[in-house]
Amino acid sequence: MQIEQAYRDYRDAMIRGMTSFSGDEQAALDAVSHAFTKALGNKLFLENMPDPAMKAWLYAVARNALVDIKRREKRLAGFPEDELTEERQIDLADRVTIAALLVKLPQALRKPIQLKYFERMDATEIGLAMGLPAATVRTRIRTAIIMMRGLAQGDKHEE
Repeated sequence: MQIEQAYRDYRDAMIRGMTSFSGDEQAALDAVSHAFTKALGNKLFLENMPDPAMKAWLYAVARNALVDIKRREKRLAGFPEDELTEERQIDLADRVTIAALLVKLPQALRKPIQLKYFERMDATEIGLAMGLPAATVRTRIRTAIIMMRGLAQGDKHEE
């Protein structure tokens, strides 16, 4: 079965299933969209599968995406909205501070931060660029942020 046909055949049922699973229609739409986007990237692999296997693959990818979306929402709950906006303006003093902190990081942690926040790449893109799994990239970014916060706290105590 072609991906386009699978989209026509399964999309609505997948959205209903994911909405029922999560209780969140927007997250369900995002998850199903993610599944079909990923399917396009795996087109040759999927189109050689039997139809039931393709359907199961699409549902599994959508379910996993939905779980990731809900986990992210839970993790970010409680943060002020302006802290979550990546496009917010950073003033010159903040840029200087960030640059000074980045220099103190090991290269393995510095590069993913630079690519994510200055080049606007996601973990998958960074992983491809650096030859690392996306999960490793996310771990390095979290570690770098924690280290930068610690370094910034240390600088405040020195003043």
